[in-house]
Amino acid sequence: MELPNVTVSPSPSLPPPGPLPWDGQLLVACAVLGLPANAFTLWLTGWRLRCRSLATFIFSLATSDFLFLTNSILQIWSVAQDDRWTLGTPLCRLHQFLYALGYYSGLFMLAAISLDRCLLVAAPLWYRCRRPARLPVMLCVGAWVTAAGCSVPDTAMSSAVELWPGWAVCRSERGSWEKPLRWLEVTVEGLVPFGVVVACHGIALVVAWWRPGRPLTHFQRIVAATLSAYVLLHLPFQVTQLLQLVAPDRFGHLLYLLGLAFNLSSCLNPWLYLLLGTRAGHHLARMPRAVLACLSPAAVTPGSPAAVTTEASTAVSSVPPAAITPVPLATLTPGPPTTVTPVPPAAITSVPPTAVTPVPPAAITSVPHTTLTCPPAPVGSPPTSP
Repeated sequence: MELPNVTVSPSPSLPPPGPLPWDGQLLVACAVLGLPANAFTLWLTGWRLRCRSLATFIFSLATSDFLFLTNSILQIWSVAQDDRWTLGTPLCRLHQFLYALGYYSGLFMLAAISLDRCLLVAAPLWYRCRRPARLPVMLCVGAWVTAAGCSVPDTAMSSAVELWPGWAVCRSERGSWEKPLRWLEVTVEGLVPFGVVVACHGIALVVAWWRPGRPLTHFQRIVAATLSAYVLLHLPFQVTQLLQLVAPDRFGHLLYLLGLAFNLSSCLNPWLYLLLGTRAGHHLARMPRAVLACLSPAAVTPGSPAAVTTEASTAVSSVPPAAITPVPLATLTPGPPTTVTPVPPAAITSVPPTAVTPVPPAAITSVPHTTLTCPPAPVGSPPTSP
């Protein structure tokens, strides 16, 4: 991603810069509004919404936007110096790398969030029960690695170029690589993320529309905000890049103006992708009341020991001494002791033992022995021995 019209260094003899132009004021406004919003998003998703799968994507997106807006401080400084760069080539390359890294990672993160929401709506059972637990982390890591790879070419070709003595700019000298890199940017920046965002939100919207018993108001609002922000803030830049391939010398300034919309996108992303889709709005709504409660006069503040009293002491001290009448003590008259009548023991009647009648033994009748008679031996058989 080439940083358009970002510049480098004047000599100390040059006149001091004038008032900040309108583009510098826009960059300052985006940084002032976007950095606290993204910092709040990082705190919320990192400490309060850690158990939610969407929080991983929102945290990564907020990191990308925070990095992009932080790096824009160098761009603001360059604009304030009449587009001059005085920090040398190493910081110029670092500036270009962080600019491209924040831009690419933000685009890829929008595509990852769209894919995640599409899976949640189109396949809710698989998403909640069988989806790999590390899928959000893997998608985020893949987005950052891809963004870093796309940022390397411009970083290697960037340098502080001295246009004339005492006036240098920070820019990328592509030379013969201009058209191949421009086509790569159009494909990676424009077609792939835009196709993923439109396809995923279209599929999710159709599935949610035909699924009975599901309210669509909240979901339609998120889809409309997502597509509107992408179309208004990113698509014009991609179309202008295509036009620059046809006429390279006519659209450079327009690319710079449309590139300012990236700062506005980084400022709006926390509101579109966090406050509309999670419980962050409730946390944010409670913050003003908490701040007012801390700043109210009724809040406990350190003071003199005489000013800090309990409710009971305050209530007693507010009553005049004349109104407090002592209450006389009640007279206690000793009475006769209570007579205790012993209770006689209950009469215990002995129960005579029951007569045990011995049972005569049963008559045992002897069984007579059976006479065993041997059968006669057959004729001619030998006599058996006794």
